[in-house]
Amino acid sequence: MNNGSRVRKMRHWQLWWHDWVLAARQDPPRLVEGTMLGLASVLCATWFVSQQWQFLLLCLNYIIGAIASILVREFITPSAHTQPIRLTAIFSLVLLLTLTHFYFTKVLHFYTGIPLF
Repeated sequence: MNNGSRVRKMRHWQLWWHDWVLAARQDPPRLVEGTMLGLASVLCATWFVSQQWQFLLLCLNYIIGAIASILVREFITPSAHTQPIRLTAIFSLVLLLTLTHFYFTKVLHFYTGIPLF
């Protein structure tokens, strides 16, 4: 690897770090929400590969926390697009909880033989 490519890579990471610090200063709640959703994506991919319910549960906790944070932030300081953001967050929460219920009901039925309905 020559010196020029090292400088370009270092510059790339410096710009990325600068953008991250700038986002943290300008809007910390959105940075936290984005971080939570990013971690949830990694955990969801990990669960998809390993099929261990602990990863799924932690992923769901991050997503529910991010949705709750978005709803609280929009309630305290409404943005220009408050209603669509709230509706999207509530719809996502309801969809997430419904799919989670069906998944855990299916798993419970598979392992215990308890009828689904």
